[in-house]
Amino acid sequence: MRTRTTPLTDRLATDPLRWIRPTALPTAPRGREDTAGMTTAPAHLLIGHRGAAGVAPENTVAAFEVARSSGAQFFELDVQLSADGVPFAFHDPTPARTTNAAEVFPGRENDPVTSFTWAELQQLDAGSPFSDAFRGERIPHLDDAAEVARDAIGVFIEIKSPVTSPGIEHIIGERLRSDPRWQRLVRDGRIEVLGFDAASNQRFAVLAPEVPLQQLVYRVPDAETLARISTYAGQVGSNHRWLNAAAVDRVRAAGLGMSVYTVNAERNFNRMVALGVDRITTDFPVEFSRKHPATVGHAVAVR
Repeated sequence: MRTRTTPLTDRLATDPLRWIRPTALPTAPRGREDTAGMTTAPAHLLIGHRGAAGVAPENTVAAFEVARSSGAQFFELDVQLSADGVPFAFHDPTPARTTNAAEVFPGRENDPVTSFTWAELQQLDAGSPFSDAFRGERIPHLDDAAEVARDAIGVFIEIKSPVTSPGIEHIIGERLRSDPRWQRLVRDGRIEVLGFDAASNQRFAVLAPEVPLQQLVYRVPDAETLARISTYAGQVGSNHRWLNAAAVDRVRAAGLGMSVYTVNAERNFNRMVALGVDRITTDFPVEFSRKHPATVGHAVAVR
């Protein structure tokens, strides 16, 4: 399904962080579900954004593999549907920024990425725009994420564009139910679905009530809105820039967990820890796992 010209280990050979070993993966919180008995989880879950977008091409198998070895508990990817209905990992609305679409399909590079068939998407190089070291990296199928994750890391699946990918909630739900790799991740509490579109999230909650769900927002909303969110989701994910203690308190009062994105500076990471957020998403999971092993890898008892 994908090809590479150079093994990932060779391409990362000059990276001094490559020898960091992943910590044991704890059981993740179950989102909307109530859990009985004791489980373990780190004080703060660490999530690799688009895999590990600071050190590898975003939303590629290479980035997922870096995240898997980073010590993070999850990696996040964005999912859209191809013109022929295949779920694939991609963030942008067009292929222009992160692929060589201008070379392969001249004049189509600014077309919606969802207007390309899966076969066309597989002709694109999603690695070399980031670095020549990743030349030949392909756009992954959603299922590639499960193959990488196995029993080593969990996966956050962001429904990126439900308007341009109609029916995506059903297709993701079907993959999670039918593929044994996804089934195991769901069973082990290592899958969460998230998105900005509240209507899409509510559709997914009906289709797959067993899967924890996160409502993404730019800023934490008022108490009334949070109460509505709590009827279908277990977490709120906010931009860290505008988060303060009052906002965290509102989220807690609604019975929701608090997640933040995308934290890349040390001072912001420390501020999020001080605010007591549950999950921290970063482009640099290796770096933060190395610098803060007690914060993101320390197991604490939870009920």
